[in-house]
Amino acid sequence: MIETILFWVLAAATVASALGVVALRSPVGSVMALLAAMLATAGLYALMGAPVLALFQIIVYIGAVLVLFLFVVMLLDLKGTAAPMRIPARSAAAGAAGIGLTAAAAWGVWKSFSLAPPAGGLRPAPGVAEIALDLFGRHLLVFELTSVLLLAAAVGAIFISRTKQRRPS
Repeated sequence: MIETILFWVLAAATVASALGVVALRSPVGSVMALLAAMLATAGLYALMGAPVLALFQIIVYIGAVLVLFLFVVMLLDLKGTAAPMRIPARSAAAGAAGIGLTAAAAWGVWKSFSLAPPAGGLRPAPGVAEIALDLFGRHLLVFELTSVLLLAAAVGAIFISRTKQRRPS
């Protein structure tokens, strides 16, 4: 019973904070809403019995990537901008597309629950050792390229902010 209540609370927090990422006008507020969404997602992973995935979510995404996003947003000194004038036809089309995609996703989830489990049963979840061997063995190049990409993004943000400061306003 408590797991069900906790699931619905975490799921509602995830959806609400994800909507906050899109709806908030302040870039820092959007990053903070993304933080709440990632924390709630980590809670869902832990609730599903995947503590390693929950820890990776917290350490990698919140501890590294999100902090990098926050530093870049603060370094660029972005101000919340007013939303542009919306065209009613475009807004209606975007709303219809969003409802259609949500319905398609809900239908896919509904169908996945009606499927029978595999004949051999479910495989046990891999532990820390198996994930580490896979991550730092077969996927080492991708792992290192991701860190180089994040470093290049931070250097690019610094470069952009420096060139904006040099130009006369």
